[in-house]
Amino acid sequence: MSHERPLFFPVLVFLAALLVQHIPLSTVAAAGKERIKNVKAEVIDEQIVVSAELVSGFNGEIIKDIQNGIPKDFYYYLLLKRKEKNWFDEEVLSKTVRITVKYDTLKKQYRVTHFEGEKAAESLFDDFEGMKQKVSRVDHVKIAPAQILKSRYRYYVSVKSQMKAAKLPLYVDYFLFFIPFLELDTPWSDSDTLSFQRGG
Repeated sequence: MSHERPLFFPVLVFLAALLVQHIPLSTVAAAGKERIKNVKAEVIDEQIVVSAELVSGFNGEIIKDIQNGIPKDFYYYLLLKRKEKNWFDEEVLSKTVRITVKYDTLKKQYRVTHFEGEKAAESLFDDFEGMKQKVSRVDHVKIAPAQILKSRYRYYVSVKSQMKAAKLPLYVDYFLFFIPFLELDTPWSDSDTLSFQRGG
């Protein structure tokens, strides 16, 4: 019994290859000016909390899409790491924060939804700059109880941000599922060493 591929298969591969050549490199692997700065990890009320700021996260295409009512998801990845002397630093735990922005073209209003696990909080903005400041920052995000820190080790937090591109057409997505299409992809940025002094 023959197991030959359908005749249209090579045609689809050819079309997908052509489309890849015309997709901006910034979409395939964003390596622009965007970065994370002012990463701060501290212990407040027995909790490890992290703050960080996204810089240059809104390029022209992203702004255009938002203004046209296309929702955007900004992901912030937070990693608590333990320093190791003679080996790679060890990842202790991680947390992901998702911030979704959606512009209502009728009400002329931005809706920003902040997701942390099962918790969600919404904010409304009438102006672009207010929305941008809200989306471009994670502020005092709780990642773990301070008791996870062991006194004999040193710790720090690494943060990065990503935003996936809009979904590709089905026939392109099928062939290119292994390519990370990102509109935003910052390098990792580290906090200063995190210290915790237990009382008593």
